[in-house]
Amino acid sequence: MSEENLNGKAIVTYGRSIISLMIAQSLGRRGVEVIGCDSTTMTVLSFSKFVEKNHVYTDPSEDEAAFIDDLVDIARKHKPADGQDYVLIPAFNEGRIIAKHKHRFDGLITVAYPDEQAVAKVATKDAFAKTVEDLGVEAPKTWMPKDTQELASMMDEFSFPVFIKPPDDVGGRGISKIENEAELRKAFDLLTKRYESQQILIQEACEGQDYCYCGLFDDGKRVTGMVYHNISKFPKESGAGVVRETVEAEPFHDIVEKLMEPLGWNGVAEIDFMWDGNPETKPKMIEVNARFWAGLDHSIKSDIDFPYMIYKLFTEGKVTDADGAGKEANIGKTTKLPALSTMAGLESLFSEAIHIDELEEQWPEIKEKVKESHFGEAMDLFRETLQESFTFKEALDFFKVMRRRVKDAEQVSYAEDDPFIGLGVLFVFGYLFRHGKLPPEVKF
Repeated sequence: MSEENLNGKAIVTYGRSIISLMIAQSLGRRGVEVIGCDSTTMTVLSFSKFVEKNHVYTDPSEDEAAFIDDLVDIARKHKPADGQDYVLIPAFNEGRIIAKHKHRFDGLITVAYPDEQAVAKVATKDAFAKTVEDLGVEAPKTWMPKDTQELASMMDEFSFPVFIKPPDDVGGRGISKIENEAELRKAFDLLTKRYESQQILIQEACEGQDYCYCGLFDDGKRVTGMVYHNISKFPKESGAGVVRETVEAEPFHDIVEKLMEPLGWNGVAEIDFMWDGNPETKPKMIEVNARFWAGLDHSIKSDIDFPYMIYKLFTEGKVTDADGAGKEANIGKTTKLPALSTMAGLESLFSEAIHIDELEEQWPEIKEKVKESHFGEAMDLFRETLQESFTFKEALDFFKVMRRRVKDAEQVSYAEDDPFIGLGVLFVFGYLFRHGKLPPEVKF
């Protein structure tokens, strides 16, 4: 794959996540000036040496209009004066909001994201179910009862087990495997109350295992695609993959193209499948995610550099064979993630041991020292802040428990040439401390 100096600029959103880090490292190593941004200051990107600047925008879940205003201001502030390539790359679900307001960025920055009309066809599970049925795409049969009466009239059509799902959530939240009629009635009542005025779906359970198709498309045409198999998931029935293996993508290509070509999809997508691995049967498409995926690190380690290729697509209008278009992934490549239950178990320890607010006060000064390559001073200041935040005994107890619980998990590899971004994991701890749950990008 080409290692050319790209000499452009890119704004990468959702800087708290490993997804955004993979994008920044891929582009930064090739000479692209990366600007990171998020609604919080304590992010992974804030410690990456491949990120030139970091900005804070309004949380899009709290004020969508203010979020777009802030992002436009950030884009205007960094707009190159010499006509350099300039791309906005959404890293997570904020892309759907940006797509709705693409016109705000016209003449300012290129938005590397599909059009809103295409995204709307698959963005929610109910829209996806209608779209794949209309296009004849291989997918599980799906029912969408409007109320309990309509559900009752459908009971004879169900062959248990079935899955019940909310229309628009991440990380397997709200999804349940249902074994009988009584469970289905109870689950339907619960979800209709929790997701008020939204369409609840019931989907046939497919035989097989979970496969994730990761693709980049140019006006519906496949630029590249790879597939990894989730050998292990958390939660077991409906959660995210924690052990991944790259497999042959050939059985999936035709099915994906049957959907993406009519939509004119332009950008990346992650598509969930269920398949029994039998060459005589077709994989069934479960869901489309209009964004990068939790296993982007795995894709890159399998020799498919999606961030580089999406940058090329949106700056030059094409991706060549030399850039990696059509390249086959490293079949059999396996990666592991630390158990998500281990992360969740740190909540009570962290809330008792570390005062995140004290760390936040020192964060700007620590970041500045890192940017100036004063790594020793940055670590000294970080260490001093930790010492003020909790006692040595608390720290010792904290790390003893952590070591016992994660000793069998593979250490996350962040890249030897970007040594300080591991400190960004503090965002995860801080989120646990404040909200009592994992952030969404860790769970999906």
